[in-house]
Amino acid sequence: MIKQTPIVLLAVVAFFISIACKDAILGPSYPVTNLKEYDYIVIATVNNAVHDKQGYQPLKSFTATINKSLKGGLAIGTPIKGKAKIEEARAVCPLHLEENTEYLLLLNKSNDTCILSRFSFPVKKGYQYYDNYLKQLEILLHENGKQ
Repeated sequence: MIKQTPIVLLAVVAFFISIACKDAILGPSYPVTNLKEYDYIVIATVNNAVHDKQGYQPLKSFTATINKSLKGGLAIGTPIKGKAKIEEARAVCPLHLEENTEYLLLLNKSNDTCILSRFSFPVKKGYQYYDNYLKQLEILLHENGKQ
């Protein structure tokens, strides 16, 4: 029994590592191509971000100001309120947004609140492929009539 303890311990550790969340490492192609799923595609500056204090400290809610609208018709300067979508993680880390930072966001609307999914892969301005993603999304939206 004592000889099996390290093996059992190793199996338990391997299990928890396998289900731990992983930050997405985005390559040159933006991973979301079905833009019909989203009501808004915007470039916005996050003014305030509230994160949970426990665990991976996921995003709970945020406010932002629209800098550019690619889909959904939100006017430049429009303030929005948002919250993180409650969803099964499937090993993708929860969202974290930095205040006073510009992001490419794919959002859905629910009453007067915008919903942000971890699977929409928000991208911070300055990320190496940020400009490429904007071009890719603009092309997709144009080809599909703003979806």
